[in-house]
Amino acid sequence: MRFNRRTFLRAVGVGSFGTVSVGALSDPSAAATVITLDGGGDDIWGTADAFHYYYETVSGDFDVVVQNTGVENTDSWAKAGLMVRESTDPQAANVLVRRRSNGEASMQYRPSVGADTDSVGGTQADWLRLVRTGDTIKTYHANDRGDWTLIERLGPDDITLPETVPVGLAVTSHATGQLCTATFQKLSGIDPDTSQDIGPVEVAGRVDTQAGVPLVRTGDISSVGTDTATINGDVTDLGAANTAVCRFEYREVPTEEWTTTETHTLDEPGSFSATVTGLSSRRYYEIRATTETSDGDTAVGTTTVFSTEAKGSGRGPPPHAGPNSSSQFGPGDGFAEAAPWLDDSTPVITIREPSRRQLVAALNVDGPRLVVFETSGTVDLEGRDLVVATDNLYLAGQTAPSPGVTLIRGRLTIAANDCVVQHLRVRLGDNGLEEPTEGWALDAINTADGTANNVIDHVSASWSVDEVLSVGYDTTNTTVSNCLIAEALHDSVHPKGSHGYGSLIGNGATNVALLGNVWSQNTDRHPRLKADTDSVVINNLVHNYDDGTWLDPDTTAAIEGNVYLDPRSESANVFAEDDVETAIAHLADNYTNGDVPMVDSNVTQVGERPLWPDGLERVGAGRTITHNLSNAGARPADRTEHDRRIIENIRNGVDSYIDSQTAVGGYPTLAVNTHSVSVPDTATRVWLRAKARDVESGE
Repeated sequence: MRFNRRTFLRAVGVGSFGTVSVGALSDPSAAATVITLDGGGDDIWGTADAFHYYYETVSGDFDVVVQNTGVENTDSWAKAGLMVRESTDPQAANVLVRRRSNGEASMQYRPSVGADTDSVGGTQADWLRLVRTGDTIKTYHANDRGDWTLIERLGPDDITLPETVPVGLAVTSHATGQLCTATFQKLSGIDPDTSQDIGPVEVAGRVDTQAGVPLVRTGDISSVGTDTATINGDVTDLGAANTAVCRFEYREVPTEEWTTTETHTLDEPGSFSATVTGLSSRRYYEIRATTETSDGDTAVGTTTVFSTEAKGSGRGPPPHAGPNSSSQFGPGDGFAEAAPWLDDSTPVITIREPSRRQLVAALNVDGPRLVVFETSGTVDLEGRDLVVATDNLYLAGQTAPSPGVTLIRGRLTIAANDCVVQHLRVRLGDNGLEEPTEGWALDAINTADGTANNVIDHVSASWSVDEVLSVGYDTTNTTVSNCLIAEALHDSVHPKGSHGYGSLIGNGATNVALLGNVWSQNTDRHPRLKADTDSVVINNLVHNYDDGTWLDPDTTAAIEGNVYLDPRSESANVFAEDDVETAIAHLADNYTNGDVPMVDSNVTQVGERPLWPDGLERVGAGRTITHNLSNAGARPADRTEHDRRIIENIRNGVDSYIDSQTAVGGYPTLAVNTHSVSVPDTATRVWLRAKARDVESGE
């Protein structure tokens, strides 16, 4: 706690409390007040929460308004906003009108204690509003105070809250042990007096409230060209100062250091602008307005993102232009259309160092983006998910120099639509854990529930604790092709005990294409096609397994050209559980070297293919082994030690279930090599296909 000559500044730690002047928070004519909230925690989501909360206990009706001026990008799902809770229990029913670091505002709620959380809406906005009238909760967002858009109305059938409830500001970093900073201003309707961590956060949160400070807003970007842009901003409050020196800071995504523009001096609130030159074409840039007043205060506006124009026409070649894959199966051969949005104007993001920070920055951009690599190396995900949260990503691992890029100690989740991920390795491992934990019962890579039109091609995935590579529930048009899906950890830290599974296709997933993959050294689920799924399972190789392809009720599948080598049980390779009458499959030209049936009587076989991607041509099962061992994995012409070992174990029939990555040498440390990547102004797709061909065949 300290004073200065202009304002009372308070830093409130966990479990402490204080009082803020109601006038300073709610009087529009008062000097600006900024609330800075730092919080950790894994998430505000699921059945229990972990976050920092700054609140007042309120009885009866309320109407709370705040402007969120920023959420630090500690993770794509870091979030902050206005919350009402049943109590401070982590599992309590609650409503949160939230904002993420990308500026998206929406609402989420947990209807009862320990229930799953659901969300509604999603649009760019910075004003948030939470209203209670009797038994009804309403949430709103806006870009100008007063111009409110209703997100959702929740009545007593949706959620029931007691008469007296905590209402306030919340922030979670979505990264246990790391703080996320969120800033708010112009809070009205409550006078928070308690600052408290909720749930497991590992690092204590805090709040800092300062009155009489300047406020600056990052405005629109205008006159954008291939190498220039005009940036606009506004100082809306000088605080207690007479003048303010204003400038902009900008940087190419995912660069860490900021570049500054020339300064402008204002002696009253007003606008300022700057023209930036020397930018690169087809690039995303972050920009923010800053100001420093004559009495020493500083303020920073919200960071916004824009892209420069491309030099080419933007049309680009058709999707299948350029050299074919060395494999029989290209990324567009399933039901998914591989990146239909990609053309010669798509902005490029260049990864220049193998770091989690650079990947998070690139993946979190909200817009079409082609991500290329000027570096090889191991990217340590630091025990956290790497989430693709926004649509239209092309993650081109084939552009990296040898030996390519490997992600360790974290899951890669595609929680977006119209994405392509190629030529990467993902090795989850047990993260050094010794005791079972639900929080690390993870796949190495998956698509999230409800996603559509995603392609995972030429990926090496291993050392999972749950499944190695899976497709989410209620997804549509997903292709998994030419992947090496191997060495699930058998008896590791999964709370259910022995696990070690290959792939799960979630309930309700339709139009899933599994083409030319290799599953090896996993116990089960090669794949498991759960209820209400429609899939084609074509020319895959399954090696050293207990159970093969498992069909749940109400599944439909075409299963052709697959090879099942060295089964470890007497079960049929393609099977359904007893009394399942609605597992329907067309089987043709499948092979096994085991003394087991190919299919059991619980699967209803049909004579014609129930579904098939347009134009797909498979190879005969007699070619599957040679084809897949030559083509599966991240970079078949540039394999790393672990991929080479797995392939050789298959060739030699080695039986080798493992319980930890330490059994095979531990997490890899790849050489960090660099080269320059220059994406052409025309024929981007042709260039990408040529780069893929280079690492697939060496030609």
